[in-house]
Amino acid sequence: MHAAKIVLIAAAYYGSARVGLDLAFATGSVTAIWPPTGIALAALVLWGPSVWPGVALGAFLANAWTGVPMITVLGITCGNTAEAVAGAYLLRRVAGFMPSLERVRDVLALVALGAVGSTLIAATIGVGSLVVGGEVPVDDFGAVWRVWWLGDMGGNLLVAPLIMAAAAHWPFDRVPGRAGEAIVLAAAVVGLSVFVFRQETNLAYLAFPLLVWAALRFWQPGAAAASLAVATIAVYYTANAEGPFVRSNPDDSLLLAQTYFGVTGVTVLLLAAVITERRRAEETVEQIAEALQESLLPSRLPEIAGIELAARFRPVGTGHRVGGDFYDVFESGDGSWSVAVGDVCGKGPKAAAVTGLARYTLRTAALHERSPSRVLSVLNDALCDDRTPRELCGVAYARLDRVDGGYRLELSIGGHPLPLLLRPDGDVMGIGTYGVVLGAEPDARLVDTTVVLRPGDCVLLYTDGLTDAYAPALTLDPADVESLLAATSGAGAEGIADHIYGAVLDLSPSEPRDDIALLVLRIGEPPILSAS
Repeated sequence: MHAAKIVLIAAAYYGSARVGLDLAFATGSVTAIWPPTGIALAALVLWGPSVWPGVALGAFLANAWTGVPMITVLGITCGNTAEAVAGAYLLRRVAGFMPSLERVRDVLALVALGAVGSTLIAATIGVGSLVVGGEVPVDDFGAVWRVWWLGDMGGNLLVAPLIMAAAAHWPFDRVPGRAGEAIVLAAAVVGLSVFVFRQETNLAYLAFPLLVWAALRFWQPGAAAASLAVATIAVYYTANAEGPFVRSNPDDSLLLAQTYFGVTGVTVLLLAAVITERRRAEETVEQIAEALQESLLPSRLPEIAGIELAARFRPVGTGHRVGGDFYDVFESGDGSWSVAVGDVCGKGPKAAAVTGLARYTLRTAALHERSPSRVLSVLNDALCDDRTPRELCGVAYARLDRVDGGYRLELSIGGHPLPLLLRPDGDVMGIGTYGVVLGAEPDARLVDTTVVLRPGDCVLLYTDGLTDAYAPALTLDPADVESLLAATSGAGAEGIADHIYGAVLDLSPSEPRDDIALLVLRIGEPPILSAS
């Protein structure tokens, strides 16, 4: 495999060198267009420095037939090989380079170390070898050196990014653009480039919108491929004395074109890097938000003898938004279960912090207080301590205890919609007494309400996002929710939750503007109490 890589590099280097040397005008060994430099740099970055013999072999074969003395061929070979080895080393070891070019720092490193820095080596050693071999007069050293250096720089700016990005991003399943769009874009790039670079009038920057399109939709692979396609077409016409870059000297014409390609290539690569860096940042924020949101809700609902449970939750917005609504069901000791549904004022990380405070304060208080109103009072005290104006929370909190033939539900409400009770005969009523929103005042008035639940009874606890999901254009009042609940008479907890949640989402094609949380408790067969 290692030998195959060396042969492949040598063949690619030699083949592209023949193309580049066909464009040599001032001297047969120096050209303003030198793709092999990019091939060599990409190969050593991707496969490591051990494949350098492939570069050396390719460079030797490419220069051996140019008619220069052997000492010059060997000097050029050493310079080209050292250039690739030094460029790869500087990128990988010094700059921490990633060939995917997804970071702005990687593009800048490629420009500074790969294109500008390492190419000084080959240009200096190569032209020096030509002077030693008598192929270039000493007085022409500077002019020939400039052509060599800029030609190598172009190879590292146009060819190397395409090879590295293609290898790093394959099979291109992360880019937003699809195959059909790629075909249309490719046809547009080729067609416009042929038109632009056949004109004497300088219309070269008309290609910029297509290059931006390639960067936006196909990221680094698209940006590099489009840049190279534009450059190839422009070089063809410039070498044949057509287009806006033509000057009296062919080398000057190609250098002018090369400058344009370098500027546009780096620009679109930087644009692609900014896009992918932003995308990575969004993905990181989404992962953090998802993990934070999961920490604010129970991972699963517990199993309670004689009770069916179902919950639905939807935070407002998408991706990085964290909802302020929450629900919880947990065992509170002595065979009792606690149920809570709450709504924190606000959205995002700040609301999430208050949600975490509310949820775990309720869990802790439930271990020491039996009365739901006392549990909410503990939370109210916590919110009032050193609070900010937005640390407000509405909570419906209930305690469930088994009794003969069913459950006793003791409930307290703090600034929250009243839960609804659905009887087996389809009758629906609100239960509980409204209390002040928690965190609004230190001595909140909170009361307890007790209801006995029998088989077939169902309790719906929900946040105001259920009624205000599409406010102000469309709102539901408690009577509307009661009607939705009444229509589910006889259904199980999951069916009830699905019906109400789906009906609310179907009210409007737009995204809800508030979090939605609902919890359904349905009493099944009466639990069997153990004998005392």
